Amino acid sequence: MSTVLTAPSLPAALRADTNTPAPEGARGLSALLLAAAIATLIVVADQLIDTWADGHLMLAWVLLWALVFAGLALFADSARRVARRAVAALDDWSRSLAEARADMRLWEMARHDPRLMKDLMAARDRAEREPTAADFVEALAPLGLPETAKAAAAPQASYWERLAASRARYAKLHFI
Repeated sequence: MSTVLTAPSLPAALRADTNTPAPEGARGLSALLLAAAIATLIVVADQLIDTWADGHLMLAWVLLWALVFAGLALFADSARRVARRAVAALDDWSRSLAEARADMRLWEMARHDPRLMKDLMAARDRAEREPTAADFVEALAPLGLPETAKAAAAPQASYWERLAASRARYAKLHFI
């Protein structure tokens, strides 16, 4: 008996229930970053406008709103990119925490169950004895394929399909 804990394969992930909406973390974070950048611009502009005389109040008001809209146009893409990177980094971090928790639980169970410990030790010994393919060329050598073999070009999925597949692949990790 052996126990293998792996994430589901890609076809299984694509078959997963995609009716649930994807988390809107990146959109909310990008809106927050954009609001912070615009607020900073408004505070700086307000400090500059405060020194003007009251006769130029209408001009100052128009200038302030022009600055707000220019800031929205200027910082929207960069705020969105920063938010996407932050959400991806947080996803990777939470995934690594979930995997570490799963490993700790598995080893804790193995400490109390000698059969499971024996299976884990056998798997570790087998992995140490078997040489792993260092690269793609070594993996293709037994098949007699040339080393410059190209992988079949898969049709590119849309952004939303790739996002759903990546989220579905790790959908059950929060239970670990």
